[in-house]
Amino acid sequence: IQINQEGAEEISKRSRGTPRIANRILKRVRDYALVKADGIIDSSVAHYALEMLEIDQNGLDQVDRKLLKTIIDFYNGGPVGVDTLAASIGEESITIEDVCEPYLMQKGFLSRTPMGRVATEKAYRYFNLAFNKSKQISFNGEE
Repeated sequence: IQINQEGAEEISKRSRGTPRIANRILKRVRDYALVKADGIIDSSVAHYALEMLEIDQNGLDQVDRKLLKTIIDFYNGGPVGVDTLAASIGEESITIEDVCEPYLMQKGFLSRTPMGRVATEKAYRYFNLAFNKSKQISFNGEE
């Protein structure tokens, strides 16, 4: 298998800065390259493989997008408790807390408040939705 600098950078950008995730993605991209590109990973091959894996330019995967979209669509942007959110999307609370939340918070898509998780204005922009802070429940519990 061969990989050029641009292919490696494409994988790196979407791996959340986590070596374990980068290795997992590299294995999947390698498999794609072996079947579709004679075992050569360049930026184009990496891009198409990552699109098939549903990992976007921000490093968000299907679970991340589902979590944010659920907060926005079903809980008016939040706040919502982690157990309620986990039940809504069919994931374990610990997965949300340990895998999804840290990255979403680091990238500014999610805030964790004493009342629960809140989708940020950046999350709304990501989905091309209008941000209406007045629809979110305030931290005082008022609407």
